[in-house]
Amino acid sequence: MLVFIGAGLLIAVLVVWAGHRMLIRGDAAASGASDALGNFIDVFDPARARADRDLESQKNMGEVLPSPDDDHPQWTLDLHRNVVRIRPARPPVTPP
Repeated sequence: MLVFIGAGLLIAVLVVWAGHRMLIRGDAAASGASDALGNFIDVFDPARARADRDLESQKNMGEVLPSPDDDHPQWTLDLHRNVVRIRPARPPVTPP
């Protein structure tokens, strides 16, 4: 009986030590277990998990702006002042 208690205590100490080490180091080996533990929210609250993923994807979004080419007027966009400046088109060049 004491052998089982001692083995259980040893396993519990090893689990606590490995978990603490995994949280402190943060290397690639630790990310698998943290991903598995982090996925519990998907099971118990899937709407919240979808909302969290959507909010996280908002951080990676950028402005979708077409690249100017010769056929379009040159313009600059200032998002801080909410101003668009369009330069006037150059007059067509006529051959001499």
